[in-house]
Formats: sequence, structure tokens, C-alpha cells
Amino acid sequence: MENNKYICPECGTIMNETYDKPALNLVCPKCGNKSATTRWEPIDLDSTEYEIIISKGNTESMDNIKLVSKLTGENYIKSKELLLNGFVCFKGKAIDVIVMKKKLDDYHIQYTINPNFPY
Repeated sequence: MENNKYICPECGTIMNETYDKPALNLVCPKCGNKSATTRWEPIDLDSTEYEIIISKGNTESMDNIKLVSKLTGENYIKSKELLLNGFVCFKGKAIDVIVMKKKLDDYHIQYTINPNFPY
């Protein structure tokens, strides 16, 4: 994300920014002038339906099986089978896919996202 420099309209000082999605709050450190606006990131506005597909042949560690079980609601035996054979793990918007992607990355589970996921 590119950092813009917001200038205080009262005194010309560069304002401090805090971003609490989607609110962008600006406060002048010199005179205390405050402003707020809305800022959306491209991922927030992306309405594409993405699909996460777990790749075949992932490591069948107990932690990975537990994660798949938690994500799918399946028992451990079925989760191990899914992990080894591959399956569609999740379908959703980009803002939700990024959360699932992080979980899978944390466990080093291999996957693909269709269509191409630019985030």
C-alpha cells in the first residue's frame, strides 16, 4: 500500500494517519486538526469468487489433518484422505480467501487458488 502524505489544511504540517478499515483518521501533530475519510483497498472491493484447492500429496502430519478436520468438519480419517487426494477447501471472496490462505501457509499445506489470486 502506498503511503500518501496528507497535509493539514490549517497549518501545512504532515498529518499522522491511523487506518482502521475502512476509516482513515488524520490528526495534525502540530495544531490538533482532525479529519476522517473512508479508504478501501482493492482486496476489499474485489467481488471475484475464488476457489482454494488443496493439492494432492500434502504431508499427512497430525497438525495438518487436524486443520483439515477443523476446516471441513470431517473426522480425522476422512480429513487424512482429503489431505492426500486433494479437494476444494474453500470458495469465497478475496477478503475471506486471504484469511484461509494464511492458515494454509502457516501449516505449509500446498494449494492453488483459481482464478489467479493477486493478493
